[in-house]
Amino acid sequence: MDFTIEEMSLNAWPSLKTVLYDGWVLRFSNGYTNRANSVNPIYPGKINLEEKLRYCEEIYSRYDQTPIFKIVGISNDKPCNEQEAINEKLINLNYVLYDETSIRICDNLEQSNACMEGIIVKSDFYDNWKNSVIVHNKIQERHWPTFKAMLDKIPVEKIVVSKEVDGQIIGCGFGAIENGYVGVFDMIVKEEFRGKSYGRQIIQAILSEAFKKGIRKSYLQVVIKNSPAIKLYDKMGYREVYRYWYRKKA
Repeated sequence: MDFTIEEMSLNAWPSLKTVLYDGWVLRFSNGYTNRANSVNPIYPGKINLEEKLRYCEEIYSRYDQTPIFKIVGISNDKPCNEQEAINEKLINLNYVLYDETSIRICDNLEQSNACMEGIIVKSDFYDNWKNSVIVHNKIQERHWPTFKAMLDKIPVEKIVVSKEVDGQIIGCGFGAIENGYVGVFDMIVKEEFRGKSYGRQIIQAILSEAFKKGIRKSYLQVVIKNSPAIKLYDKMGYREVYRYWYRKKA
């Protein structure tokens, strides 16, 4: 399997601390988000699997965190070949599955006539955008410093978009540009404003700005259970290319 998108998503959502271990990327961010606090087996290694799993459990316990492993495949019963043994071993060790997620791409972006009313586009994060994401996503107060620090660590070019209604930010999202793709991240619309196509407007603004920069491909991630978002992405031309899921110690 081509892990290009996995590599780009690691850059687009960096962890505060990273350990590289025999083809695996171990990420630590004070427990905020699974992506930034999980073991990502990217490339096959040489160390015995049981020894590697034991090492991961030990190092996460040092940070007082439950070890979480990210597995990539077609579906949760069909991991890719190099991760099948990891998945099976974790099942035997009572690691439970959760948050199966669809990776989708749109590989033929076109210039769109996006509705720009109330849309603000910037090249970097700013306080009002960060605080709006915190409020609309209901991020716990203890995670606020971590969330902001992670945004500050993003090394790639960004497209930061917000949607305003009556002078208040009611929706946010950002694009991360790398390797000819724009990844769409942190899409959120305030609860009482959902179902009004504002989410679509935010994505279209990100894609339109990326198109101006010569980008013709996009990727995003959506949890399988989020059927409204999946319907939207289907309409926008995003197709599933693979899935990933997490396994966490029961």
